[in-house]
Order: sequence, then C-alpha cells, then structure tokens
Amino acid sequence: MGGVKKIIGEDSISITESVIKVSIVIDLLKKNTAEHAKLNFDNIIIAVNGVDCSIMGGMDASIKDGDEVTVVSVVHGGGGGTAR
Repeated sequence: MGGVKKIIGEDSISITESVIKVSIVIDLLKKNTAEHAKLNFDNIIIAVNGVDCSIMGGMDASIKDGDEVTVVSVVHGGGGGTAR
C-alpha cells in the first residue's frame, strides 16, 4: 500500500463481509486509521484485482470475497518550469 501502508500502519486489512462496495472500504479506512487525516482520499487510486475501480463503477464497484484491493496514494511533482 506504499504511503497508505505507512499511514494505516498495516500491510493489509481484512474485511469479513462477502460483498462490499469500494466506498465502504474507504469509510472503514477513515474510521479505523488514527492518522487518516494525513491521507488525501481525493488523491488515491483504488484497484480491485489490479483493475482501477474507476472503470468498474468507481466508489460503487463491488468487492467480493477473495478479491485483492490495492490503495495507492498518487504522488506527483509539479514543476516550476515553463512548458514549451
């Protein structure tokens, strides 16, 4: 989970429901992570089995038992340079 892993403090989390929406996973991360304020939830990519959830219905995408969910914070630099 990269930077997300550092904030959460775990390599992974387990969810007991057999089907859950991506939005619920985000809510669980927010509620169960003491330092969640450090994570910009508007600047993350969520993949389900390696596929960006934005093409699977976004926050309404369903996650089933056995699926692997990857949460990656998007880190990019901005240059002070001028585009030519």
